[in-house]
Amino acid sequence: IFKKIFIFNEKIKGVYYEYRGRFISLYVKNVLGMCGDNLVIYGKPIIFKPQKIYMGDNVTLNNMVTLSPQNACIYIGSNVTMSRGSQITAGTLDTSNWVQENYLKREHVFKDVHIADGVWLCVNSIILPGVNIRGKGVIVAAGAVVINDIDEDFVVVAGVPAKIVKKFK
Repeated sequence: IFKKIFIFNEKIKGVYYEYRGRFISLYVKNVLGMCGDNLVIYGKPIIFKPQKIYMGDNVTLNNMVTLSPQNACIYIGSNVTMSRGSQITAGTLDTSNWVQENYLKREHVFKDVHIADGVWLCVNSIILPGVNIRGKGVIVAAGAVVINDIDEDFVVVAGVPAKIVKKFK
């Protein structure tokens, strides 16, 4: 009946338990930078630095969702669903000067990520640092890797890297 959840945070370390998603939803809602009403969590999400994550109303996080803002922030709109294994990360290695020196230094860059209202991140989709999904009602297909902004409303993006494959009218 009880499930484990791991929260990685400098101030709050350890393993927490949930009972049918109720305890964890209340706990996560209180440690996030901001969270609207009706946060629903199923299973065991992995959340790093929750104080740098901002969510709107009616957000659903499913099992093994990963939110990793690093030294940036993640902004998630209202009515967003993150399916099992979907990931949002706001940090990566700096590849801008990779050949000359960065391949040795392994320096990181951090960029905010913005997810608009009504977005559905399907199973194992990945949103990389600096991506802005401004379009409302966007569906990010299973396994897609989003590396560029998405500005259009009501589209499906799929592939690696993700591209628009369908437009809803």
